[in-house]
Amino acid sequence: MATLSDKNLADWLEQVADGLDAGLQASNAVGLAKRLPADKSDSLEAAFQNGEAWGDSLEFASLSLSYAELSILKASDLSGRLPVAMRRIATARRERAKVKRRMMLALAYPLFLLHFAALVFSITYLVDGDVSAFFVSAGMVIVPVWLLILFLVAGARLFPGSATSVMRYMPFFSGYRWSWEVGTMCEVLAAGFAAGMNVRQTWEIAAKAADSPKLYRLTDAMLEAISNGNKVSQAIANCGKRAPKGLAQLYRSGEETGTLAENLDAAAKRYFADAKSRLVLASVAYPTIVLLGIFGYVGYKIVSWFGNYYDELSKING
Repeated sequence: MATLSDKNLADWLEQVADGLDAGLQASNAVGLAKRLPADKSDSLEAAFQNGEAWGDSLEFASLSLSYAELSILKASDLSGRLPVAMRRIATARRERAKVKRRMMLALAYPLFLLHFAALVFSITYLVDGDVSAFFVSAGMVIVPVWLLILFLVAGARLFPGSATSVMRYMPFFSGYRWSWEVGTMCEVLAAGFAAGMNVRQTWEIAAKAADSPKLYRLTDAMLEAISNGNKVSQAIANCGKRAPKGLAQLYRSGEETGTLAENLDAAAKRYFADAKSRLVLASVAYPTIVLLGIFGYVGYKIVSWFGNYYDELSKING
């Protein structure tokens, strides 16, 4: 079964959100929305007609929604903020698709240069009439590159979680993942508290949605504080630098003023904006690094070619 693209899923979520804002029933909003395969749309409509909730229906329909997105939608449904959550997920999906396209286009140019250089610097073998040497020389550059690309693509598809784990240790991407994970945690917390869920359950769901080793450890400290009857904000402060910057003060302010859900929602927006900036930076930085590497390879080949050329001239003159 084909995976629903980011763009199509984003379009569908926004259309459903518009329908819900217009006062349509869930089954009618789904029925009028487009971009969803007929079998998935029919199964959703049937689920709603049977009285199923949004979260369970979306999970049963096997849409390409992450656990974090499903958690946000479930909690937002309980708090009456489902259309807002749908639009936010749609925006995030569009941004992700946009960055993917930007990176692919940015990488296409250096890859073209690499292929061009491999062929140009091997053409001397053709001039000498050695066709097999030409293909060997060009293949020594081109084949490993494509094997690496195929290996990375296959690894990402076979082990989806591995790409996320690797990104946590890559420059630029590590900052993006951290901001995105903290933003996800804050958004699920905000939706859960707005829906009236108990603190312990909300933190457990938020941690699982963020799926971050650092935030799992932070959540363990929060759950221990809750069990001991202590304030969560103090537990966050006790974590020091392990806790996201500014979260302790924001949480304490929310506890004291009764605006915890609003504070966390604002924090989620800030973290998501920071994640977007870091992802855009990564989409520029990595193609640039590849391009510089290819320029280095081309420069090395040019120097080697001229070096061999002068050696030949020296032999002739000698």
